[in-house]
Amino acid sequence: MRQTFTIYRKSFTAQIRLHSVIIRTSQTDSAPLTLKLFINRDDLDFGTASEVQPTQTLSLSQTNDIQEVPVKRALFNTVRSLDLFFEDNWGRGDEDETRISYLGFKGEWMALNREPINFMYEAAANPSDHKMVSGVRGEVGSRLGGAGGGGSGM
Repeated sequence: MRQTFTIYRKSFTAQIRLHSVIIRTSQTDSAPLTLKLFINRDDLDFGTASEVQPTQTLSLSQTNDIQEVPVKRALFNTVRSLDLFFEDNWGRGDEDETRISYLGFKGEWMALNREPINFMYEAAANPSDHKMVSGVRGEVGSRLGGAGGGGSGM
């Protein structure tokens, strides 16, 4: 019995909330049977995909129709890359190739904010923004006392 493996990696230019995988296969033995989905992995190869727990496993139908296969949305809220591991096909080892004719994704696109966040802070106090204390007469620095200040004008 031969095993056929196919891994497809999709890296997105944004963060995705994935809702479903849209796929069109066929009624032949080369149509995929089991699809394992892995999100945000950089280390996936055939050995790793066979051994580690996928984010979700999908069973695909053997049909010429376009299938929209929903995923568990709670598991796919922060997708930056998606690995699809077509573990087997309907030939169950008798077919060397696994074929699909269309692959799409349905979800929500969210921009990745990789640019610096611009904010403004007050480098020097603007006296008109602050209430003045009576008796200080606008004096600042060491004449006011406190930490490091003389307070008595010495």
